[in-house]
Amino acid sequence: MHKLLRKLSTDHRNLEKILAILTTQLDNFFAGRESNFDLKIELMEYLEAFADHGHHPLENLIFEVARKRVEGHDELFQRLARQHQDLARLTRTFRHSLEGILHEAVMSRAELETQGREYIALQHLHIALEDREVFPLLDAELTEDDWKTISSNLPKHDDPVFESPDQIRFATLMTYLKKEG
Repeated sequence: MHKLLRKLSTDHRNLEKILAILTTQLDNFFAGRESNFDLKIELMEYLEAFADHGHHPLENLIFEVARKRVEGHDELFQRLARQHQDLARLTRTFRHSLEGILHEAVMSRAELETQGREYIALQHLHIALEDREVFPLLDAELTEDDWKTISSNLPKHDDPVFESPDQIRFATLMTYLKKEG
């Protein structure tokens, strides 16, 4: 597997850790148990900062190169790009809802739960599609020249939690991970 695909796979494992934490926090909140809103907001900020602004742009670059190389999969690559847009929108919407609740905005528990569960479900489906179908296809079909083209146009892609920890911006999340790790 090409090193960029290995990097993206590692990103997916890290994103799954974040989604598991978010799921636990939502489960606790909707069951009436203790739930940390600061942590939930930081989780969403991380997903926005990293997944939406680093990870997905790299995937989109790879998919654009692949669309020229791999015949018969245009719809798949277009669907993935749409999912990236949908995930970015859902990330912002859910983060804003969480921030609103923290600042005493009125929103039903059911609406908040629907937003959170929808977001998590789409993230899991998206990651599974890429891991099972797309990454093996890319690994089989893209040439070394394709990877060189991609590598020469890489977007900034530092993970602010798992690679280059931002102890200030993600203090609550970093503390949680250290405690749970």
